Amino acid sequence: MKNLFLIVATMFVFSGCSYKNESLMLSNYDAQYTGELSKDKKSVFIESIKDIRVDKRSIGYVLKNNKKAHELYSTEDFAKKYKDALEVALRIAGFENSTEQSDAKLVMNVNIKSIEFIHNDKNFDKNLKGTIELEVTIKNASSTITQNFSQVASKWIKPSYRSKDIEPFLNEVFSDSINNIVSRLTKY
Repeated sequence: MKNLFLIVATMFVFSGCSYKNESLMLSNYDAQYTGELSKDKKSVFIESIKDIRVDKRSIGYVLKNNKKAHELYSTEDFAKKYKDALEVALRIAGFENSTEQSDAKLVMNVNIKSIEFIHNDKNFDKNLKGTIELEVTIKNASSTITQNFSQVASKWIKPSYRSKDIEPFLNEVFSDSINNIVSRLTKY
């Protein structure tokens, strides 16, 4: 009986403390753009959004004792999510979404260069850091401008044994990166 109790207690301890690594999902864009508005209702055509990361599945990792313990991954189509989000944010900011390149005053191309989220095991400091790097090219009749955007954020979250606990932060950094692009476009 004593041995049975030890076996059950051991299984309980080891099963309760294991890390549950699941694919991270990206929710639809939270349509709360509050930046500047377009002054002259320019029409924008989104020509392409490409995910140029080498490993499109990996979006970061979990550090335990300063070593990579688990990979964070997602099966989301980030290029599609960015396209959908940009269309919504552009409308809110006063732009017109054009379906034809010939009708648009501005033509936009976006390259997703990097998505990296790192969760560490520190308890009293910011233990989650996220970075999204994008390259945005805007063309009009007379010029082409390419700008790099780097959305970086960090925060403390409670110690976690589930990768899904990182999803709200992923969504927050994603929304902030969309808002940053659209806000900058209003000045163009």
